[in-house]
Amino acid sequence: MFSNKIVVISVSVILLAGSVFLGILSWKNIIQKQKQEASIQVDPGHLTEPKNDGMVGTPPIKPIEEEKRDGEIEWLSEPVKLSDLKLISYAPESWTTDEMVSDYYKTADINGGGEIINAYVPPQGPSGKLVIRFKKTSEEKYFLLKQNSDFDDSYLVSSAEIDSETNINSLNAPEKITLKNIIFTKESWSDKMPLEWSSLEKIDATAYGDFYKKLTASDYNLDFVEYVLKMPDSTAFHYNMPYDFLADDNSLVATLNDAEQEFKNKKFSSRIIPGCSGINDFVSQVDLTDRLYPIGTTASGSELYTAKDANDELYKAVYNGYKIGRDGTVNYDGKPVLTYEEFVAKKPLLVWRDGLNDYHIFYDSEYAPLAECGKPVIYLYPKVKAEVKVKVGAKVRISEPDYDEGWEVTANPNGKIINSDGAVYENLYWEGLGRGNYPRITEGRVVRSENIKAELKSDLAVLGLNEKESADFMEFWLPRMPKTPYIRLTWLDTVEMNELAPLTISPRPDTVKRVFLDFSGQSTAKTTLVPQKLSGFTRNGFTVVEWGGLSIGNK
Repeated sequence: MFSNKIVVISVSVILLAGSVFLGILSWKNIIQKQKQEASIQVDPGHLTEPKNDGMVGTPPIKPIEEEKRDGEIEWLSEPVKLSDLKLISYAPESWTTDEMVSDYYKTADINGGGEIINAYVPPQGPSGKLVIRFKKTSEEKYFLLKQNSDFDDSYLVSSAEIDSETNINSLNAPEKITLKNIIFTKESWSDKMPLEWSSLEKIDATAYGDFYKKLTASDYNLDFVEYVLKMPDSTAFHYNMPYDFLADDNSLVATLNDAEQEFKNKKFSSRIIPGCSGINDFVSQVDLTDRLYPIGTTASGSELYTAKDANDELYKAVYNGYKIGRDGTVNYDGKPVLTYEEFVAKKPLLVWRDGLNDYHIFYDSEYAPLAECGKPVIYLYPKVKAEVKVKVGAKVRISEPDYDEGWEVTANPNGKIINSDGAVYENLYWEGLGRGNYPRITEGRVVRSENIKAELKSDLAVLGLNEKESADFMEFWLPRMPKTPYIRLTWLDTVEMNELAPLTISPRPDTVKRVFLDFSGQSTAKTTLVPQKLSGFTRNGFTVVEWGGLSIGNK
């Protein structure tokens, strides 16, 4: 199955089995008692009752005195960096070294003696971190808290027992949080390493932790916005602000003013720029009141607006996005490219002000950038036939085979993949939206369109793709090259793809090569990009190869 937009990202949670040291049995007995007593469902948000750290299940309204005495956790205001405790290592058969250095932080004290310690370890790529949490007792014994940790079966734990039962409830983020009459819903990813919280804007405090707004500047005088819940150990969960005025197909659901009925036939998006990032909400914190006029009302009673002035910077931002992938005066579908004046006359702009006083910027999806991520495929080459798990921490929309909560397949050294239903595949494929930031394009080159086939084949050989991988790439992407005199080519490699969309696989591969082609059509050979130097790789042990590209002009 082929597609026009995707991104591959990754978070993998594969649990180890183990035993629990006798010294924490009393703590767990208390927890089991709480399981039976904590049957009251507590609504997320502004809870005034204290959290009972160390308990399992939904927080009871009333603290349990025995738990408070024997199991209460006192979280530190900031994690404290520790030396390498050497509690985590990788299995030698699935990695090139017997041991790796992890980052260790003390995050809490346990009343009566003991500590909670976070170990931050790299996932498949160098970007991001996974977190493995330990309980350290007053007797200097370590217990890996399985239910509160991210780890796969390629980890070896030394000097620690596995605690499979304990679940520190205050580290479990709720699915929904209601703040300022806004219901935020939890996303599928989280930040493991502590964020720079001082640079974020605090929205409010909740019973689960402080809730923040994270803004990132863009090139369009607008900001990317993310919402994050700070957990007591300074890790974070991401949340989404839903829009009650957009249907599942992004059509407008609102009561429109009589003069603005044409808006009801539009579908709206907020992705002004191309790329594979899941950060697609644009906001303005500037007071736009005098620059807007109302066009209708949402079901919840808030106003929807558009800009008054045809020369407003908001129109210019979405028009710049519209021009992406549309070279010259004619679209790839043969339709003429709109002038700025024609674009504004289409009334493509929608603005909504949320309960936090931020203005969310939307535009008619018909004028979306003609540049989206398309069809990455993953090839698996284990040394011997193996059961392999692949998990991506994204909203997977389309996949082959079916993704569900992750792929669990049988991989063969020749690359053949057997799914659980017995079907055989050449590779794994999916579409979705991830969490990483799409990199700025600063390197690349411009080639003549008539030479594109030879140029691509040469690049793939330099990058190290084998004959089949290269043929598959060419079969899909060559027909999708722009029909312009020149084509700009920029390759993203493994490090950039791991930053954009880390991929986690178990057992852990020995070699990973990821390539992604960002390209666009040009009418001239002019470019300000720095020439790019491509690099290959050596296939050692269990090898994983992935390719993908930026699809242009194929809406």
